[in-house]
Order: sequence, then C-alpha cells, then structure tokens
Amino acid sequence: MNKLKTTSTRLQVLALTFFILTPCAVALNALTGAWAELLNMPQGIPLNSQQISGFGLLAVLALGSIKPAAYMIAFLLLHKLLGLYKMGIIFTAKNVAAIRKIGWALVSIDIAGMLQTLITGPVLTFFSITPGHISARLEVGFLIVGLFVVLIAYVMEMGRELKEQDSLVI
Repeated sequence: MNKLKTTSTRLQVLALTFFILTPCAVALNALTGAWAELLNMPQGIPLNSQQISGFGLLAVLALGSIKPAAYMIAFLLLHKLLGLYKMGIIFTAKNVAAIRKIGWALVSIDIAGMLQTLITGPVLTFFSITPGHISARLEVGFLIVGLFVVLIAYVMEMGRELKEQDSLVI
C-alpha cells in the first residue's frame, strides 16, 4: 500500500505540473507569434499575422485554447484519481467514476482537436487572417484509448458490485 501511495503522490505532482504547463505552452506560442503552431494550421495556408489584433487576437487565442483545455481537464481528473489512491481509496465507486470521467476526457481531446481544425478556417477567414479555407482532420488516437478506459471503468464497476453482493451473502 505504501508503494501505491508513494507512486500516486509522484504521479499526482506530474499531473499537476502538466496541468500548469499546458496554458504556459499556449501563452509561449502566442508570445512568440507561433500562430500556425498554436492553431495546428494545415501546410500551405498563408497566415497574415498583421491582422491578428483586437477581436482577431481573442479569436485566435480562443481557437488555440480548445484542445489544450481538454488536456487540462484530463490532467485535473487524473490528479483527483491519484489523490484517491494516495489516500488509500481503491476499488470504490468514487474511483470507478473518476476513471470513467478520465476516459471521457480522453475522448474529448480528439473531439476538441477535430472541432478546432474544422472551425479555425472559417473564423480566421472572417477576421481576414487567412484566405478562405476549411479543413477537417480525423483524430482518433485519444478517442480509442478513452473508449477503452470507459469500458474498463464499466467492467470495474460490475466487478465492484459483484464483490459487494458477494460480501452480503452468508
């Protein structure tokens, strides 16, 4: 149990570190003018950085924060789950719920990425930052992993309930 608590504490610090570093990375891209990197722009689309000011700047920052926000939610949920493990709370309804939420957060990372790619072109075109374009990108890496995590959470919940029922039998 001590090894689990020690490992959970270390991983909890790591999850919190990544939670804090994610908006720092967005800010660094914005401060250095790495707009194409921040927005994950397709190759060959010219970006007029002179037009990025006022509401256009707010739009670019909002667009560039969509996927990082999904990462931050996943890191926060992981931090909470590791906190439960650190306290010695294992195989409870709280743990299963936290694992399920992490799975859905992983799914949301790819959905956020696809949404960001889909709306970036029209929004930047509206603010005259890029010529008219629209692009779509299929992202399924986190989506597949997240669905497996959700499935595992459901299996854990069933196992937990069976064990609970079994303990009531005399």
